[in-house]
Amino acid sequence: MRRHLAGQFGWLFQALAWATPAAAAAAIAYLQSYRFNDFNYGSDGIFFVRYGQVLLSSHWDRAFSNPAIQVGPLQLAFFGSLADEEITIAIVLGVVTALLVVAAARAAGVRNAGLLAGVGLLAVVMGLTRMADRSGHPADVMLPLIWVIAADQARRGHKWRAGLLIGLCAGVETWGILGVAVFAFAPRLRDAAVSTLVAAATALALFLPFVLGGHFEMLSLVWKVDQPSLMSMIVPVGTHFGWALRVVQAAVAIGAGVAVARALRHSPHAIWAAPLAIVAARLLLDPLLNWYYLAAPKALLLVAVTVGAAHWTRLRSTRRESFA
Repeated sequence: MRRHLAGQFGWLFQALAWATPAAAAAAIAYLQSYRFNDFNYGSDGIFFVRYGQVLLSSHWDRAFSNPAIQVGPLQLAFFGSLADEEITIAIVLGVVTALLVVAAARAAGVRNAGLLAGVGLLAVVMGLTRMADRSGHPADVMLPLIWVIAADQARRGHKWRAGLLIGLCAGVETWGILGVAVFAFAPRLRDAAVSTLVAAATALALFLPFVLGGHFEMLSLVWKVDQPSLMSMIVPVGTHFGWALRVVQAAVAIGAGVAVARALRHSPHAIWAAPLAIVAARLLLDPLLNWYYLAAPKALLLVAVTVGAAHWTRLRSTRRESFA
């Protein structure tokens, strides 16, 4: 009877698996932002709104004239276009985060509608869908989930889709390009190379107009090592950390992702483990450790738990059938 219902209404269950978390995320964002006046995307978010408005103005070439702007043009355009719609920003970011959690779990092989809906709702309950607007940095929760989806596309041989996804990630925040490591899942080396070229070309196309505009100062920023980052336990607090070290950090993170992807390529957990390795290496070598950085590993661990639950459910079903 249960199988009959699942077969007859499977499309409905799948639709609800996506719609239920999205609706819950939207409701929470609306209630907390409007009814309880709890909208706050921090000083960074306000900063991005201001320069997003610059990007959408006739002075667009000055959008990256301030070195502190370390996000991509896609994020600036989003914040700038909704400058006076704080509640809309909160709702959109919440819904997109919930959908990405579900999409990442599905890309990792989870097909059970109940588990998909559950992981989306769990993201809402844990507050992950509110982290994006509270911090002003939606990339920290969203980009690692997109890497999981890109990894699935690469594994299926969809090299152009995988490359485009990672290139667009860089357009949200520059470190999104670290996702090129998931191209190690591609069935052939040539496919991985094509995906890498597509990702690089997409990222370049997004930033090149601003570079040519003559006011691109993103690469002139120098960070300072601060507590409680791991780097602050290795080098003195206040040590300068420039873009040269960012390149080293990126190389280590990409190497970690590739190594895990190749080592676990036959495991059902590889598709979330490789992005987690990228995130872990990046955070371990980062001069800062802001509270919203932890959204990335939390989101990936949600996917991991769901994959494990799906595996356990399949084993339990197989055992029941064997005893029947």
